[in-house]
Amino acid sequence: MVDCDFILRRITYMSELDGNIPGLAMPDDIYSLYQQHYSYLVFVGLKSGMELATVKDQINQTFLSFLEKKTDFTQISNIKSYILTSFRRKLIDTHRLEKRYKMESLDDFTDTWTEPSTEETMLNSQALEELKDQLSRIFENLPRRCQTVIFLKYYEGLSNEEIAERTSLTIRSVYNNLFEGIKRMREELNKAQFNPKDLNIFLTLMFV
Repeated sequence: MVDCDFILRRITYMSELDGNIPGLAMPDDIYSLYQQHYSYLVFVGLKSGMELATVKDQINQTFLSFLEKKTDFTQISNIKSYILTSFRRKLIDTHRLEKRYKMESLDDFTDTWTEPSTEETMLNSQALEELKDQLSRIFENLPRRCQTVIFLKYYEGLSNEEIAERTSLTIRSVYNNLFEGIKRMREELNKAQFNPKDLNIFLTLMFV
């Protein structure tokens, strides 16, 4: 579920504080951009190795920065590239702050796009929502235990040990249910001729 309430509250607050926001005369515009690019930014953040909670926070911070700087998107030729570059720079700042990740040069994050992977192409198309719906349908047909452990693993980010403690299952049972659930989901996706190499990230996106 896209965390739009947060950004909408900030849009309202900034509008009331400033009276009028040049370049954001229609707050709905930035609200729409937030909704439009949210899933893709989550994908990029998770691919960088960051946790979901941190990724979501940095997405919010990126759009708050646009508000505070009064970014005029009507003057930007490639809005998607601009948003992605801004978000990646937020991720780099977070990496540096936490001192836990290998740093990449800011020069690597230009407005020039590299050739997208199959997964990125899917995320950049209208087929994204169809894929998420398909994943949800497959997920709903899994045994209840498989659903539970997959949700706890990929949305709440719990370890197998933490899942075992939460559910009163043995660690071995947690592992078996994860394996069985993911195996079934991959088999169903293969039938649809889609085999994402980053299935774990798509499983997280399914709950976002």
